[in-house]
Amino acid sequence: MLKIRLSRQGRKGRPFYRVVLTEHTKPVKSSFKEVFGWFDPLAHKMEVNVEMIKSWIAKGAQLSERVAKILFAETKDAIFQKFFIERTRTAKTKKEVK
Repeated sequence: MLKIRLSRQGRKGRPFYRVVLTEHTKPVKSSFKEVFGWFDPLAHKMEVNVEMIKSWIAKGAQLSERVAKILFAETKDAIFQKFFIERTRTAKTKKEVK
């Protein structure tokens, strides 16, 4: 199964990710079939080819949950929303933690 996921680049303490298409069984830093763009989590910047991602989804590729959330936040396109579950955070009190 083909998967669209993040591949970590950069150095220690300065992460930088590529959005890549790869086989789901391959390690994260191994080879990939295609690069769709990049994501910088520290600057909150992203540049991807959304049309190419949509065409690969139509061909059967799956998105990782993190990539789907990032793409949905950038484009607000419903096609990306079906790849993740919307969760709400709840604040835990000290009594609940114990």
